[in-house]
Amino acid sequence: MTDILTHSGAAPAETAPADANLAARLEQLAREKGWLERTAYLQGTHRYSYGEVYDRVRRTAGALRALGVGRGERVLLALPDSVTFVVTFLAVLRIGAVAVPVNTFFHADELRSSEEIAEASIVVSDAALREEFRGRTVTPRDLTEADDDSAGAPEPVPSDAPAFAVFTSGTTGAPRLCFHDHGDARHFDRAIGGVLSLRQGEVSYSVSRMYFAYGLGNSVLLPLQRGASAVLTPERADETIALSVLQRHGVSVLYAQPSFYARLLAHPDAQVLGRLRLALVAGETLPRPLEDRLRRILGPRLLNICGTSEIGHAVLANGPDEIHPYSLGRILPPYRVRVVDDAEVPVPAGEVGRLQIAGPTIGPGVRRGSLPPHRLAPDEWFTTGDSARLDEDGLVWLFGRVDDIEIVAGANVHPTEVEDLITGIAGIREAAVVAVRRPGGVTSLRAYVVTEPGTGRPAALAKAVRATAEAALTSYKVPEDVEFVDALPRNSTGKILRRVLRGWNTEDKVVPDGTD
Repeated sequence: MTDILTHSGAAPAETAPADANLAARLEQLAREKGWLERTAYLQGTHRYSYGEVYDRVRRTAGALRALGVGRGERVLLALPDSVTFVVTFLAVLRIGAVAVPVNTFFHADELRSSEEIAEASIVVSDAALREEFRGRTVTPRDLTEADDDSAGAPEPVPSDAPAFAVFTSGTTGAPRLCFHDHGDARHFDRAIGGVLSLRQGEVSYSVSRMYFAYGLGNSVLLPLQRGASAVLTPERADETIALSVLQRHGVSVLYAQPSFYARLLAHPDAQVLGRLRLALVAGETLPRPLEDRLRRILGPRLLNICGTSEIGHAVLANGPDEIHPYSLGRILPPYRVRVVDDAEVPVPAGEVGRLQIAGPTIGPGVRRGSLPPHRLAPDEWFTTGDSARLDEDGLVWLFGRVDDIEIVAGANVHPTEVEDLITGIAGIREAAVVAVRRPGGVTSLRAYVVTEPGTGRPAALAKAVRATAEAALTSYKVPEDVEFVDALPRNSTGKILRRVLRGWNTEDKVVPDGTD
């Protein structure tokens, strides 16, 4: 039974070299492969070659050393997606310090909270944000004074030394810092990198920002190991900006979240998506109606993937060579997957339980930057917090977060099952359902719905929601009422904040199931 319930692509562990500095390895790789003259990044109208990027990395590393930043110290990066971010990130790694990117769109209080959690010895920040921090802060301009001679050799570190840390999204509580090692990028390249098969010179673009593990891998760790190029846009991308980037730079690989793809499809220029070689979707559950719409344009070029900040990047992928609609596909080597019950005992194939992953890059996270980075051994299981099913043939099916499950009539309801039906109704773009305690003490579901622009007659749509649910679902899964909202509450990664939905008191705004 264990062979059926646990699926693996694991290989024997590699011997770690004594000097495995990731920044140095990436530069050496570019030299050996002859990439120094190739374009590494496109930003605005400028093209930055691999050689130009690594020259700037060496100078910036020298400046950080001159400021006294040493091995193992945490360096908070409050920089937008840009070549400056990439250069500073790699420079921190080059001197053996630990880079900690932070969301530059945070409120001032959140920026200071991130600074406190990271316990960084120094903050590298854009001038516009510099005053928001309390500790020692420098701007990228302050780091441009050193010349090549002051850079010095890369700090020799083993592959299991911490290189960077990313904040969890805070969906289920206070943010934690998940540490990743200098050797982790090799595993990311073997896993999702092997599926992507980025080509030398191929252009990619990530809507997800580099302060997320997903975006950091998309724009730095994956392309720089393959000789590919990446487009960087310092401003937060909307659908118009993204589609313009795809057209202007001939992007062939796009990374984004499901909710962003939904907005792209509503844009007049959505047909541009058909030119992509691959469109990756991650960050939240992909609604089935949205997957259907995307596959009509992209076919097998739509790649549904799944990973976490704790793991570092994607470990499950549906496609492109083998497509299983609505699933997350199979586990990627060198990771393993299983589904367990509440006691962490593997459940029989086909039963729903909690998703667990084992592999060489997992850091569950710590509350403070000064704490020793917590890492799991490759054979230890990490519980992702997702509700899932593992079939006998190794396919994984996701049903959302375990703590998103609603209890109605004493039974578990997976919101995505209901939401997929609702978003399949013409005129509805997004939906979320939560349990509501009614005045009489009975609990039932409420649907929060975002309509497509120009859609009218909400009462008629409310009737359609109930009729569609009644025709396909058990009665307790049918929403009792519908509320139409301008937008669903989401965190910075795009995930729906169900705890916010549960806290909304909107009885007077609910659209009844009736006629106009």
